[in-house]
Amino acid sequence: MNRMLGCVVIPLVLLAGCASAPSATNGAQAQAATGSYYCWKNKLETGGDKLVCNWARSAADACRSIEVVTVNKSAVSSGPKEAGRCTNGEWLVQVTTK
Repeated sequence: MNRMLGCVVIPLVLLAGCASAPSATNGAQAQAATGSYYCWKNKLETGGDKLVCNWARSAADACRSIEVVTVNKSAVSSGPKEAGRCTNGEWLVQVTTK
């Protein structure tokens, strides 16, 4: 009985872990406040009218962040442009919003 229960519970736990992963469709919307946002260059998706990445208000926060955030292209006044490198080796890009 315990073996059968383990065969049912373990796949459900693994499936629940996959379902909670962040995605562009359920990510947060960045505030349109004027300022700079930073994210990992290799995570940036520029399709359509949105910039999807792990956007954060500072380079230090972006280096630690993995949360997916969307910024509307219409809110961007400049960028994306190169913005240095994190201590973890990730390259950053920056946008400035209107």
